Amino acid sequence: MNKDQFVELLNKKLFYLVDNEREKEVNKYISAIDNYVNMGQDEAFVINNFGNIDDLVTAIYLSHGLDYKKLLDKSYDDSNYDKGAFKNFISLLTSKNNKASRNAIFYVVYIFLLVILLKVFFIFVRDIGSQIFADMFKNKSFDKYYTLGFEIAYYLVAIMVFVFMFKKKFGNKKQ
Repeated sequence: MNKDQFVELLNKKLFYLVDNEREKEVNKYISAIDNYVNMGQDEAFVINNFGNIDDLVTAIYLSHGLDYKKLLDKSYDDSNYDKGAFKNFISLLTSKNNKASRNAIFYVVYIFLLVILLKVFFIFVRDIGSQIFADMFKNKSFDKYYTLGFEIAYYLVAIMVFVFMFKKKFGNKKQ
């Protein structure tokens, strides 16, 4: 097996890791292969010395606090992107890697802060509209519907932003 084949296979088998964690792990092995090849070792020999690919992948998952055999259990439906993102998030929270857990929590807090800032924008636009259409707002029912419309629009946009960013960060991308 050459380096390109090894990297492709490793990427596929590390499917359940979050993108940046998978890239870090794969890059470790790319660097190791490159270092040994630069020292005169044969590429195939170096890759064979890593051992069985499944044992290697199991060790990588264990270092992230995940059980590879449970991940391979097909009773878990990984075709649902949302479930995959949520499961990845939960896996990060419960992993032994404290840094990954902290980063996952901070990212969710970051998303919430963005959603709050989005609320400020909607309030600003609503108030500008109120000033522009002040004559129409003399009718109290129109004012209530106008405000309600902005609230509904905000909640829809906020949910879409949260889901999009959550899926982008924690969702699995099939190779």
